[in-house]
Amino acid sequence: MTNGSIGMMNETVLYIIAAMAVLLLIAYIITVILMVKLGNMKKRYKEMMQGVDSKDLENMLLEHISKVEKVMQQNTEIEMENKKIRDILQNVIQKVGVVRFAAFEDVGGDLSYAVALLDRKNSGIILSGIFSRNSSTTYMKPVDKGHSSYKLSDEENEALNKAISQS
Repeated sequence: MTNGSIGMMNETVLYIIAAMAVLLLIAYIITVILMVKLGNMKKRYKEMMQGVDSKDLENMLLEHISKVEKVMQQNTEIEMENKKIRDILQNVIQKVGVVRFAAFEDVGGDLSYAVALLDRKNSGIILSGIFSRNSSTTYMKPVDKGHSSYKLSDEENEALNKAISQS
């Protein structure tokens, strides 16, 4: 071997040693960072578990699971009850149309009336009251999906249209 090749070899060894020193320094920095993070995690864990032993923690978790199951059961019951209520509400009176009028010229004060009482599907009844000086008569006509099988007066049609126009 010549002096030139030994010098080159020494130079290569120096580069290898320098690279290993840099890698060792990086590894040391990473180790320090990980140790700090681990210390922080241990500190948070101790704070969380302060005053709780393993049996208490297990009981606490089981208790929470039991509570969650009860809440889920209650939610199911509430949803079923809400469905029943929604079904009932489909058939209750939701729309009302009222028209007052004077049925006869000699009777003032618009004492006669037509009232349409409809559900969400525009089905229900129309009540009409006709007042004269000597008597009063009340009529009821069924309504199915916005139409009646009976002939409606102008006032009854107006009351029906007022009710149907409500949302």
